[in-house]
Amino acid sequence: MLARFSGARCIQTLVLCLVAVGACPLIAEDARPNFIIFIADDMSWDDCGAYGHPSIQTPNIDRLAQQGMRFDSAYLTCSSCSPSRSSILTGRYPHNTGAGELHMPLPKTQTIMTKPLRESGYWTAAVGKWHLGNAVSDQVEYRRGSKAEKMGDAWVEAVKRRPRDKPFFLWAAHTDPHRDYHPGAIERPHRRDEIVVPPYLPDTDSVRDDLALYYDEIGRFDEHVGMVLKELDAQQVAENTFILVMSDNGRPFPYCKTRVHVPGVKTPWVVRFPKRVQAGSSSESLVSSIDIAPTIFELAGLPPLERFQGVSFARTLADGSQGVREFAYAEHNWHDYRAFERAVHTPQFCYVRNWLPNTVGTPPADAVNSPTYAEMRSLEKAGKLTEAQRECMFRQGTEEYLFDVVADPNCIVNLAGKSEYASVRGMLRRKLDQWQVETADQFPGEANLTPDSFHRDTGKPIPVSERSSQPKK
Repeated sequence: MLARFSGARCIQTLVLCLVAVGACPLIAEDARPNFIIFIADDMSWDDCGAYGHPSIQTPNIDRLAQQGMRFDSAYLTCSSCSPSRSSILTGRYPHNTGAGELHMPLPKTQTIMTKPLRESGYWTAAVGKWHLGNAVSDQVEYRRGSKAEKMGDAWVEAVKRRPRDKPFFLWAAHTDPHRDYHPGAIERPHRRDEIVVPPYLPDTDSVRDDLALYYDEIGRFDEHVGMVLKELDAQQVAENTFILVMSDNGRPFPYCKTRVHVPGVKTPWVVRFPKRVQAGSSSESLVSSIDIAPTIFELAGLPPLERFQGVSFARTLADGSQGVREFAYAEHNWHDYRAFERAVHTPQFCYVRNWLPNTVGTPPADAVNSPTYAEMRSLEKAGKLTEAQRECMFRQGTEEYLFDVVADPNCIVNLAGKSEYASVRGMLRRKLDQWQVETADQFPGEANLTPDSFHRDTGKPIPVSERSSQPKK
């Protein structure tokens, strides 16, 4: 029957198909994959159903995990918003980007992955939280901000406005679940009895209520992810779109955000890419956020930039057992308070070295000003906090930490002083030393660190004239 159609008739039929709204993608469209990175703002790795949370409302992220691959050993290079994002987009460690501290803008000399992608024919967009400064803003073609409640609409608008004859890259950066919190983020708020309180936080109604509002914003983030997934299906491009869902750092609670152990830098990491990833798969292989840019370049058919410090995990997508690294590294520089901590992670262990062992491990100012921290202060006065819960208020002069993250994912029990772990500690410390040499990372001395900008007890800003090189107690 096909033989009865003339060449002209075939062309006519094809044209009718192409112009029909939503009928099929344009034949001229570049065959290279599209890329979307959904990045949450302060979301813990295990605060979604895909990672076993029993009640949090994340049906879209959970569906992506069912249709793709869940990574169980994924780590960020920093647990601080802007340094983490700069690191992801440049494929470089925070201290090598020129923007290693909170709010530092990326220098113009740095290249974010959108620039080479755009030069190779990709349409590039960044919608939502930017936090990289103005010097590199021209390295993305389409950039828009949005209020949290309208973020999904803004993301969908970008996908609708993309040129249909080009592949696209979308940096979909939400502001959820960053503080401050307000009721009403989702239609059915999370209840107190649905909250899972980690052991380093006290289990009280006040803390549960604070976590519930945090859960609600994760639920909103998930809803907005779902809006984009629906639009991809409508445009019939889901099969050729690489999607990654992740976070920039841990939850904005004590013992999490800004820390370099598991609660601070382990991230959710769900990839759906039907052309490469088997549905419902998972991987224990170690990956780092500096590996994202090299991976996207490989999948896009581009050579890696010489300045990349990460490695592509493209082969892991096809086989989760195929790892690309043995160690992942993380750093904690100034974020409201002076700091200098470094960590090295493996699938089983986390080693942390702290260059300011006698300075209290104060959480970021937004967490210090939270209802949870107010409750912790009250309970501390009453002598009702556990040792793990007191840790962020009263550090015991510890320079080294070692955690078995398989047995102790919350990093409560420090094994660094135990003789049976001496060889592991020694090996990881040597790896950390080697990494610091290779990446030109050196402790500048306590007097040369950026001083505290907030009072550690009250969370109130310190006037610039009163800031000094001495830690604020």
